[in-house]
Amino acid sequence: MKKKLLSFILGVSMALGMCSATGMAAEEEISFSVCGGSEDAMVIDTGRTSTLCGISACRHLYEGLYKLDAEGNVVLGQAENVDISEDELTYTFTLRDDITWSDGETVTAEDFVYGWQYLKDCSGDYSTLLDMVASAEATDEKTLVVTLNYACAYLPSVLAFPSAYPVRQDYVEEYGDSYATDPDKAVYNGAFVATDWTHQQSLVMTKRADYYNADEITAGEITWELMTDTSTMMASFQSGDIIYSDTYPEQEAGMLMDNGLHFTSGYNNYCIMFNVSESGPEVLKDANVRKALSLAIDRDRLVSIRNMEDNAAATYTPSGLTNEAGEDFIDTVTPWYDLSDYEANCEEAKSLLAEAGYPDGEGFPALTYIVNNDGRREIAEAVLGDWSEVLGIDSITVENVESFFAQRQSKDYDMAYFGWYMDYPDISNMLYTMTTGSNNDAGYSNEAYDEAFNTAISSLDVEDQWEAYRQCEAILAEDVPVAPMLHAQNSYLFDDANYDGLVYYCGNFYFGYVHAL
Repeated sequence: MKKKLLSFILGVSMALGMCSATGMAAEEEISFSVCGGSEDAMVIDTGRTSTLCGISACRHLYEGLYKLDAEGNVVLGQAENVDISEDELTYTFTLRDDITWSDGETVTAEDFVYGWQYLKDCSGDYSTLLDMVASAEATDEKTLVVTLNYACAYLPSVLAFPSAYPVRQDYVEEYGDSYATDPDKAVYNGAFVATDWTHQQSLVMTKRADYYNADEITAGEITWELMTDTSTMMASFQSGDIIYSDTYPEQEAGMLMDNGLHFTSGYNNYCIMFNVSESGPEVLKDANVRKALSLAIDRDRLVSIRNMEDNAAATYTPSGLTNEAGEDFIDTVTPWYDLSDYEANCEEAKSLLAEAGYPDGEGFPALTYIVNNDGRREIAEAVLGDWSEVLGIDSITVENVESFFAQRQSKDYDMAYFGWYMDYPDISNMLYTMTTGSNNDAGYSNEAYDEAFNTAISSLDVEDQWEAYRQCEAILAEDVPVAPMLHAQNSYLFDDANYDGLVYYCGNFYFGYVHAL
């Protein structure tokens, strides 16, 4: 949720002299340095992780019934095969015979049953990820029978997501709240094992020689450096010290366009999130205030400032989600506002703010808008300029905070940057973020929204499903718990002239197949 919003940097040196247990030639394995953003983003507990950094790290350390292959396709992972019933409500998985945890113990079907229950019990951002699952039963050590509440075509993508990975019950029970906070406080069933964690500095992962697919893994060691300064990231890339970064000073995008900057379809949005929970500021509990703030934003100007091939957003759901006829969902949705008439939007915003009791911004209370890097600060300050010029509001300030995700998750904020990189390309993955009790740091709850969403995900008819999703969009447009600003492309720096094998999938990354050209 996709809060999947921090950065990575990938630096590479050849690990000459390194030999693997699989007989791979020394020069074929390389070592990486990867910047994983801040310490609070590096969460390698699959039941609690929610940032791009943590999710990507977990893809290396653990593995689900499905995984991503070297081409970024969702394929069977820990499962050898799956039998699907005719009504598509029952999946019977048979696990591979050669899968083990990093301590040598066999991975069992019960580890998946426990992992899925653990996910729910953690009550984290992804605790509702498996709500389509009615039951999961380990009929024996190698057989997992999964019964669904409704047919779910995107189930493989869900089960390839780290929150759906298995968990060892004995480690959770032994370490409690400290589980997975140090390398020896977790056990791993993926291609890598955590070998060293110097908190606030770096996390080191080493390739497992006993991983069943070890011959295909070209990364011998990955060091996730915990750093956040975007200028340092760019400078390191330009100097050749690193070969990958998905965060850099956004104002430098033009200069980087022909110097390693890559764009790819994002399936993501870029929003302002309002804290509408009980702990949020009283002024933001008024939907008219939130709507006024949203309408006054000059989105076309933000597109120009970022210069990153974004599109101005008039819906919460991004483009690219189509039906069998190729029709894009957002082309069937009533826009929240008319992007072609900014002046009219500003007049409506002024009227709504006056109706709420703040004509020309008079008496509007002091609020703080938190962000997590300088690029997002620049956009936030541009938005504050719109609010000052259009609405007369000068009492809102921007703050770049180090513990951004923890602060937003605990609802210790007034307004915050919010971007959602979809975990799998299905409309449900975007709209579920506003359901009650989900990945919803806004504290937003609307029974009608929840009902429409549940109708959509349980429908077998695409048009009925889309109609319910359109109801969700309409309710959000009225309530405005977030102000969509941009539908962003994903972008990153990568030295593809010298390296290949980077796997990108819905905003997160897998480095196990990276190799030198």
